[in-house]
Amino acid sequence: MTQETTPHDDRVPGGSGFSVADRLERLPFSGFHRNFLLMVTAGEFVETLMLLGNGVVLALVAKVLNFSPAVSTWAIPVSFFVGEFCGAIASGYVADKLGRKQVFVYDLLVFGIGMILAGFMSNAALIALFVFIGGIGVGGEFPVVDTYTAEMFPGRDRGRRMATVYTIAVLAAPIIAALAYIVSHPAAGPDSWRILMWTMGALGLIVWIIRFKVPESPRWYESTGQYEKADALMTQIEDRVKRERGLSELPPVAESVRVTPSRARYSDIFAPDLRKRTVMMLVFQFFQSGIFYGFTALAPTFLLTKGISLVHTLLFSMIIYAGFFVGSVVSIFIIDKVERKHGIIATAITAGVLGTLFAVVANTAVVVVLGFLTTFTLWMFSNFLHTYQAEVFPTRVRSTAAGTVYSVSRVSTSLFTYIITTIFLPHGLLPTFGLIWVFIVIVVADIAVFGPRTSQLKVEEIAQ
Repeated sequence: MTQETTPHDDRVPGGSGFSVADRLERLPFSGFHRNFLLMVTAGEFVETLMLLGNGVVLALVAKVLNFSPAVSTWAIPVSFFVGEFCGAIASGYVADKLGRKQVFVYDLLVFGIGMILAGFMSNAALIALFVFIGGIGVGGEFPVVDTYTAEMFPGRDRGRRMATVYTIAVLAAPIIAALAYIVSHPAAGPDSWRILMWTMGALGLIVWIIRFKVPESPRWYESTGQYEKADALMTQIEDRVKRERGLSELPPVAESVRVTPSRARYSDIFAPDLRKRTVMMLVFQFFQSGIFYGFTALAPTFLLTKGISLVHTLLFSMIIYAGFFVGSVVSIFIIDKVERKHGIIATAITAGVLGTLFAVVANTAVVVVLGFLTTFTLWMFSNFLHTYQAEVFPTRVRSTAAGTVYSVSRVSTSLFTYIITTIFLPHGLLPTFGLIWVFIVIVVADIAVFGPRTSQLKVEEIAQ
């Protein structure tokens, strides 16, 4: 199956005669969309607490439990990212097979329990085990949230809505850094890192309960041939939008798209019509993690390497991580005005330049400013890539493909974080960023040569 769309005069089963894509694309933004964004964002926020906070947790665990940098690294970020690898593959397939909502039934429950239990441990192996379990729980968050969001919003502002999700979620970075600073000031106590784990676990369980109200994706219903459910859900959404916007009628449907139903099969992502995109995204995700997490996860460690004390490192990390939020806010206003693949390329190169300057500058104030600008650019890069990842695959395997390619980044993150910490960092920050530049060159070449254009298009059109 090489196409997901047919000419506009085709009609699909259902009360309106129009496809879900047609009906979703014409909807004006309303309270329904806002509430949907908040519910999916809440889980993304919880995951981001650990995703971007594992660096400060690592620093505290090493200090409090007297673990070596290598032991602390595999006990916290490595085990978490390996768990996410397993969770991403499984959750992505489940979301295509059983529905997007099914993943939300269990993911944050597993994460919450894993983080809380990890906080009670003192043995490195047991900490790693429960952090790994927590990682499995939220492994599907990124790919399924990306898939969900891409399917619920029209092409004209899909990037902006995705960026909004991650703008709110990234507030987790300065918050977890601030909490780490509070619990470790003036000195890190024995429970400082445990408080962070328990907080993340508790928030995960709270959001898990809230998100039971998230609706299924009508695009998924239609892609699996469940036309009656798709039509009924779309009618509910349309009635709600009209009520909230005070409309008697919705804008007319401009054209008709028909989605041929298909059963989700994992092998489809390597079928002839998708193989090129899957390989392109696998290469991209494997190496982009070295760019993003090579700096993000180890920023506190980089500061310690420069001779800055632990307390000041945590304070400066809070400032540096604030760049994620500011960069994400800026991306909301530009992400739909810039071709997605060009945005990825430009932000990757810019982050590399800023990160290299961060490595070579000695003045502490300038280092903090450069760190802030690096995270500012990296989160713009992240918003571009998350939107792009969900757009380039058809609905029938969107979550499976997104979960698979994202899972590769979890493996490479674990691998690169460990390699940087144990091999390159002992030789200084400049060699470390030299390695990151290798990743940048590969990512830029991959997207520039093989990446399709996606901005302002329906996901069904991109699937062609």
